[in-house]
Amino acid sequence: MLAFWREHDTFDKTLRQTEGKPQFSFNEGPPTANGKPGIHHVLARAFKDVFPRYKTMRGYYVPRKAGWDTHGLPVEHEVEKHLKAEGKIESYDKDEIEAKVGVAEFTRLCRESVMRYIGDWEKMTERMGFWVHLEEAYYTLDNSYIESVWNLLQRIWDKDLIYRGYKVVPYDPRIGATLSSHELAQGYKDTEDPSITVRFKLEDADDTYILVWTTTPWTLPSNLALAVGEDIDYSYCSHNGQTLIVAEALRDSVFRDEEHEVVRTVKGKDLVGLKYEQLFDYIEVDAENAFTVLAADFVSTEDGTGIVHTAPAYGVDDLAFGQEHGLPVVHGVGLDGNFVDAVEPVKGMFFKDADKPLIRILKDRGLMFRSERYTHSYPFGWRTGDPILYYAKNAWYIRTSKFRDRMAELNQTINWVPDHIRDGRFGNWLENNIDWALSRERFWGTPLPVWTDGQGDYVCVGSVAELEELTGRELSDLDLH
Repeated sequence: MLAFWREHDTFDKTLRQTEGKPQFSFNEGPPTANGKPGIHHVLARAFKDVFPRYKTMRGYYVPRKAGWDTHGLPVEHEVEKHLKAEGKIESYDKDEIEAKVGVAEFTRLCRESVMRYIGDWEKMTERMGFWVHLEEAYYTLDNSYIESVWNLLQRIWDKDLIYRGYKVVPYDPRIGATLSSHELAQGYKDTEDPSITVRFKLEDADDTYILVWTTTPWTLPSNLALAVGEDIDYSYCSHNGQTLIVAEALRDSVFRDEEHEVVRTVKGKDLVGLKYEQLFDYIEVDAENAFTVLAADFVSTEDGTGIVHTAPAYGVDDLAFGQEHGLPVVHGVGLDGNFVDAVEPVKGMFFKDADKPLIRILKDRGLMFRSERYTHSYPFGWRTGDPILYYAKNAWYIRTSKFRDRMAELNQTINWVPDHIRDGRFGNWLENNIDWALSRERFWGTPLPVWTDGQGDYVCVGSVAELEELTGRELSDLDLH
């Protein structure tokens, strides 16, 4: 059959026969070509082939343009593995790559790597009978393609839909990269972590402590506030000569079999405004609301103690809560994932490795109420295998949330097969849509065409011609990477 199609030029003949008829265009959503194709690619291409063939049989003119996704972290990872095997780099750290390999050489290797398997893909495409014009394929690494993306980004920019935001994002500190939700989903695995309940001492109250549960001891040096629910009941409990405050609904699960006596019970709103002593005083904090009990609607009595430790630098809710109450962002951990020098006992230590020494310090100071271990699912870097850090940092975003309601409305008009996807997986995703984190701190991809004067003003460039005009230079030989 393949030989017959090839001999009689059957694919092109179907196009010539339907030329001038109503057009149904197909531009392939491009596969990543930096690895050999697998059986799952055959399945995907079979789905792609069904619709153009159906439209052709219905009398439509159906040109099919192939494409190759040649950018992204998978390509970089392939090159990094080779560089590491050759002893040219010791880690996947981008600063090391820039210093030892250089950006120009690294991008050259990426370009070379991604072309390695194109021939295998072309053979598979013909062998399975997938009709698409491979000789007219677009490549995302080509300047012409990158420039077309620049043009689209400029249009979105002109509509005030692109902005630079300061948000908590999933971040792999080993490689210095913000991860997308898809990349994050690849790295979840069960792991054992600390589960500790800590005493926070109230100011101006003898031997009175607020009990707080956390599974991230490494965030405690950056603690700035404790959050309570205004309408939740909290009990002052006498225990071994101390007064300990917990949510009444969780009192039994916190104390377990330990003897204690409820002295009084108050509402969370009665705790708001109380000041407590900074747990770790390694980092100086100058903020009026710092180390204060504040009210928050995300506090529940499902687990823990009913009081939430808040570090705006390391949580989405924490950052929003901190911004609402005028709290600064205090980073005890740097972008390399290691503790800063100010946190003396664990300076230079990888953030997860610091859990044990920080727990030991709390025990030595008599501030540890309970220390245990528990198993849960946590994201790890899909390339490095190291734990992901949720980190407050700057990134570029597209305001997709502005169109959330309209997209959800249009979703109801689509004939989904199977129909449960409309209100299930896809519908849920639309309803919970957040602004798209567009930027990545890497080398091999479409560079964001945004320039700044360093004073807060930005300009988005939509073409090489516009860039030439702005720089006063001829740039026809410029590799846009």
